[in-house]
Amino acid sequence: MANSAAEDDGRRKQQDAGTEDAGLCGSLMEALNGMFYSILQVDPAEDTVLILQSIDRPAGSQIRMSWSEIMNIYSVLLTEEGQKKFRERLSCEALLAEWRSGERSFSQDIPYIKEGKTNWLSIMVQIRETSGDSCRAYIFVRRNDEEHLLKSIIDLYVYNSCDYFIYLDAKNNSYVMFSGSSSGTPLPPETCDDYASALVDYARDFVVPEDQEMVIREMQIDRVLQQIEMHGSHSFFCGVSDPVRGYTRKQLTYRYYDRSAQMILLSRTDVTGVYLEERARQEELRDMQLQAQTDTLTGLFNYRGIFERVEEALSLRSGKSALLFLDLDNFKQVNDTLGHPEGDRLLKKVARVLRTQSGKRGIQGRVGGDEFIVFLPEISDAGQAKDCAQRICESVSKLSLPMNGAPTISCSVGIAVAPEDGQNYNSLVRCADRHAYRAKALGKNRFFLGKREE
Repeated sequence: MANSAAEDDGRRKQQDAGTEDAGLCGSLMEALNGMFYSILQVDPAEDTVLILQSIDRPAGSQIRMSWSEIMNIYSVLLTEEGQKKFRERLSCEALLAEWRSGERSFSQDIPYIKEGKTNWLSIMVQIRETSGDSCRAYIFVRRNDEEHLLKSIIDLYVYNSCDYFIYLDAKNNSYVMFSGSSSGTPLPPETCDDYASALVDYARDFVVPEDQEMVIREMQIDRVLQQIEMHGSHSFFCGVSDPVRGYTRKQLTYRYYDRSAQMILLSRTDVTGVYLEERARQEELRDMQLQAQTDTLTGLFNYRGIFERVEEALSLRSGKSALLFLDLDNFKQVNDTLGHPEGDRLLKKVARVLRTQSGKRGIQGRVGGDEFIVFLPEISDAGQAKDCAQRICESVSKLSLPMNGAPTISCSVGIAVAPEDGQNYNSLVRCADRHAYRAKALGKNRFFLGKREE
């Protein structure tokens, strides 16, 4: 009787353990069902698959089938890209090749179509050797739509738009690059235990000469920490010589990843397209501004153009400069006797004389019908202005006109010297205009500098 009771007790314990194990297995399968779409055991040498768990086939678990047939069934649900990835990484031949190469685990995202929309499966593979020259691949499949969407956004708008990401340890002067461009753009070393020295070497090798000192200064750790503390981030632009594209424009940005540990994220973004577009826009704007400040007949500056350039030159110079006011003699007679077309041709010839005789640094403008200005931004003394005025008078007097009734061609020039006669455009023009009137009164075809000439 005692033995029979003990046996009954043992059987009950075994039944309870079996019930507990069954409950545990059920809980485990329920958890796996929540995590994975399916779990498969593939024997690539035999081209068989054992379905360990599947949401689509709950009644089909523990059924062994042909892996090639399963692949064909599911391939029709995949996108063209998904089918290619599926066969390249998960066919029997591909799994055997992975195992023979020593690869024991990998993952692959595969797109599929559901209700007309693209979704994603994340497939994780673990390959285990069974015996001798054989193996089994355990394939875990789960839906990955939200994660893949986030990853795609990061790839598209972060990694793909940046040359590199660097994880900078400011306390230890070291860094690790965890994302680098494959476009061929110059990159710093992937890891470095001396950030301060590496940034100098990199700047000297690849940053354009005019930006090197600025880049070295702005990339110093003390400078970076100071700017991040003040502004939340530190960003600047520089030019980098690309071996393929030539000059490129880059933006470097530093931000804290862990402020207490002084761990910093450094990213470099290529902004060449934006830079070139902005430069073209600025050049177009300058061209439009220049056109608005240019006399259409002679190509010299008009009143606004000459005014702004003289004012700018005066603000930048502390020495002497001179303004020459030129008035053509008898110009009205040219228009009356030879016609306005001939008068226009004469004005163009006078403009060429002014460009030639005022030198490379001279600024020329037409401010009236037959009135011109020449500004000499740097002169050592008034004698240089007088020499220029003399050359202009002589050259204008040699200009040719049709012989039938043409009046004599000449000009009267008034000179004002800064700062003695004025320190801005208006005061110099008023003085030079008076002197030109005096030159005309003295017989024309001459220049006048005021009382210094009398």
